[in-house]
Amino acid sequence: MTKVKTISPNDPSKFRYVAYVRKSTEDEEKQILSKEAQKDKIKERFPNLNIVAILDESKSAFEPDKRPEFKKILEMLDKGEVQGIVAWHPDRLSRNEVDASAITWRLRQGIIKDLKFANYTFDNTSEGILFLQMTMSQSQYFSAKLSKDVMRGNEKKRKIGGITGPAPEGYLNNKVKKTVYKDPKRYPLVHKAFDLYLTGEYSVQDILRTMNEEWGYITVKRKKIGGQPLSRSALYHMFRNVRYAGWIPETYDPDILYPADFPAMITQEEYNQVQLLLGRHGNKRLGTRKEFILRGFIRCGICDCVITAESKEKLLVSGKVNIHTYYHCTGKKKGGCHQKSIYVTEDDLFNQCVEELDNHELIPELYEWSMEAINDMRAKEAPERQQVETMQTEAINSVKEQLDKLLDMSTRGLIEEEQFVKKNKILLAELKQLHKKQKTQNKDTESWYEYMCRLVKTLSNCNEKFANGTIADKKEILTAIGQNPVLIDGKLQVTPDDWLIPLRNSTKEIREEVIKVRLMSEQIRNKLLEALRIRWYPGRDSNPRP
Repeated sequence: MTKVKTISPNDPSKFRYVAYVRKSTEDEEKQILSKEAQKDKIKERFPNLNIVAILDESKSAFEPDKRPEFKKILEMLDKGEVQGIVAWHPDRLSRNEVDASAITWRLRQGIIKDLKFANYTFDNTSEGILFLQMTMSQSQYFSAKLSKDVMRGNEKKRKIGGITGPAPEGYLNNKVKKTVYKDPKRYPLVHKAFDLYLTGEYSVQDILRTMNEEWGYITVKRKKIGGQPLSRSALYHMFRNVRYAGWIPETYDPDILYPADFPAMITQEEYNQVQLLLGRHGNKRLGTRKEFILRGFIRCGICDCVITAESKEKLLVSGKVNIHTYYHCTGKKKGGCHQKSIYVTEDDLFNQCVEELDNHELIPELYEWSMEAINDMRAKEAPERQQVETMQTEAINSVKEQLDKLLDMSTRGLIEEEQFVKKNKILLAELKQLHKKQKTQNKDTESWYEYMCRLVKTLSNCNEKFANGTIADKKEILTAIGQNPVLIDGKLQVTPDDWLIPLRNSTKEIREEVIKVRLMSEQIRNKLLEALRIRWYPGRDSNPRP
């Protein structure tokens, strides 16, 4: 172990000092000079001191034994590595009695030879140590008083409906008026997340994936947190936060609620329903609840709200209980919706879905012929695609040749610099556009082929898959034949894609004929199936791809 050289107390010019700067991140110390400013003041005030180390801290000094850098300074003093401390003010060293005594005890024992402060005068005498104790005690008193004042102020603010701290997701803090207001960017997305969860068909993980990956949700950027996609725990906290229902909970007794002074995002009833879905207070979680087989993907054709479902029980004379499920509009949009009172039974709505799908369902023969047709169309388009690709390649090579010639002319001094820059810029922009068109053309071709194959696979035996599939399967199957299935006056309406209309008009008839032909002899069956195949896909001109 290295032996430390003893320094004479009568030779202060040889003292080694450690500078200590601190600025707590807590609210009550936000007005304190920044750490960098403290360092500058110390260097300016004591340019000739032998400062061998500068330690900075961001911890509060209100409680003892919470500051590792301060503890390191005490260890350096005890080992004799330094003899003095330099700080901006005594309250940087301590705001509690325990740490204050650690300083004054070492002063009385001679372990600390000297203390210097940029904003306070200290003499290493009995009187100086007494005044130092009083100053640090006063700092501790002001810290405790300020903490109580803050707590009292926060309590008063909660009682009048204010939020003490960062606004919840979907809201922003107004730092001038000390209130919160709707975040124009995030409020609609958070509200939509509540709507999705209230349908009962989406798990928290489903909604989290949708918010982050599909909607691109990013939390509010603050000093040390935020600016990132929403986390799973944050979404759970959001769904459990009663502030969204227009209430402010008392910090020390969450059962005490004060009316909020900002607009609520959801109603109290909706908040209660969310808690049921989350499985709080002993309720079953989403995975163990009754699943309404058609809820969550059909919308109201009047107000565009999601069609929801509910079960009603009826006690029969025999003592048995009949349970019926009904679907209706949630009517949540402003102004309400008359379809909220129009109820459709689950059996009726399910039969309407089956009837609609019946016009598009592909049996094995139709599936096979459809795949042949898709591959045939792709093969027939190959020469045309090749011609287009050739023309695109030639156009790209032509522009590249022009760029080479232009560069050659510039090198030989046959064109002025200004003309070269202007022409070069035009050609580069043209080349970029040609490359983009080439890439888009190839992507569109593959996208069309993949889309058609996926659609035909979805429509194959779609009624059976619709009856036995999950909620996601039902949604995929029903939306495959058109966009936005809606309910109007109790009737399901699906708007088919234009290119699917001929398919819708002929599928059911040809499918029924194929089923009849299956029972005939092989010789007759093969001839009739070939005729039906030609009717199904007469050729490219009469059945163009979308």
